[in-house]
Amino acid sequence: MSRPEKKMKLSADQSSPPTINCVVSKQDYHHQPLSRRWEDLEVDCLSNVFARVGMESLLLALPFVCKSWYATSHNHLCWKSLSFPDFEPNPLFVSVHEIDFETRKFGPFYDKFINEYRINRTRFSITGFIKMVIKRSDGKATSLKFPGFCNEEALRYVSETCPELRMLYLCDDLVLFKHCRVISELIGKWKYLEHLTLGGNCGEILKQYSGEGSVEYLSKSFEALLAFDKFSDGNLHKILVQVGIHCKNFMSLHIFETLVGEAEALAIVTTLPGLMDLTLGQSRIERDNLVMLLQGCKKLCCFNLWYCEGFEGCDAELLKLASHISEFWHKGAVADFTRLNVLKRNILTMVNHSKGKAVELKLPPFCTEEALRYVADACPGIRCMHFADDLELFKHSQILPEAIGKWKFLEDLNGWKHGQYQQTIGFDG
Repeated sequence: MSRPEKKMKLSADQSSPPTINCVVSKQDYHHQPLSRRWEDLEVDCLSNVFARVGMESLLLALPFVCKSWYATSHNHLCWKSLSFPDFEPNPLFVSVHEIDFETRKFGPFYDKFINEYRINRTRFSITGFIKMVIKRSDGKATSLKFPGFCNEEALRYVSETCPELRMLYLCDDLVLFKHCRVISELIGKWKYLEHLTLGGNCGEILKQYSGEGSVEYLSKSFEALLAFDKFSDGNLHKILVQVGIHCKNFMSLHIFETLVGEAEALAIVTTLPGLMDLTLGQSRIERDNLVMLLQGCKKLCCFNLWYCEGFEGCDAELLKLASHISEFWHKGAVADFTRLNVLKRNILTMVNHSKGKAVELKLPPFCTEEALRYVADACPGIRCMHFADDLELFKHSQILPEAIGKWKFLEDLNGWKHGQYQQTIGFDG
């Protein structure tokens, strides 16, 4: 449906182009407004404009203007650069009474999308949304920013359908999320990759995590995304090695909220010889490894070192080593990496609790013999147990020695006298 033309009333002296001695002034004539409409632009030209407005406008605004704009908004030229809005599933953490509840919110954009297209909220999935958008690009996307909290299915789908990617942004944490374990396997599909961003969404998790007070549980949707094995930082090294093997034009790397150890620093220096842009944010890197990067990355033009731990600031020696880098930015540490690392460990511990693999457990006060026996049978891997009930007043305390016999890996057992003092209980084994 085309937009109706606006009709403007002209006054008597505006009914014709201005004249000088009965001759039309060319300068004034060329400044008269043209009657062309936006929907009359050629498709390629209009697509070029639409490609710059962002995903929210492409899905929630432009298609509803007219038929011409609706058709153009489906042109693959509009979808070469894909920046998915932040996906913010809420809640990530729930009380014991809410474990079976479905996710209620997905973030401002996705909530608006669900309402606009009248989608059943319980049937919406970020994977389905990603596939819909990728199909519109017709496999021609060159830049893609994944939303947080996606999954392995979405990652594999993109690797198969978007072989021309040059810029890839993956904000999910390399330690927490199990789908990040397959990135190294998929890197070989993106041979033209020039830029890669890894990590950075722990801040959103931290917003919803209280960390203190009442015991929290993981929502089912969040738990399904998380890794269940031991705390490990080796994933980054595997990714860097594969980038060096397959991506010959690679020149830009941004890493957030992870450990850059000796193996990772060596991989950056030896496998990415063309690296020109490097950012480390809220990460940990020891001084020796930082020196290795400054000495080994000969082509670096830009190096951003934001809120990193592991070294005591950039002294004169480090600044001298960085003198060949035209843009070297550094900002002091504020213990962000340590704080986020504690969060990661707490979350993985909560995951293991739900799988009967708890390594640390704090029992609530006034529990029962049934609860204590259940924990002894269901959680054989307990290493640290906090037992709140008084050892003399409560009868279920009498079976504690029996339970200890089932915790072969127990390292620490603490008991509390209510409101009085903390007592460490000695035991053998």
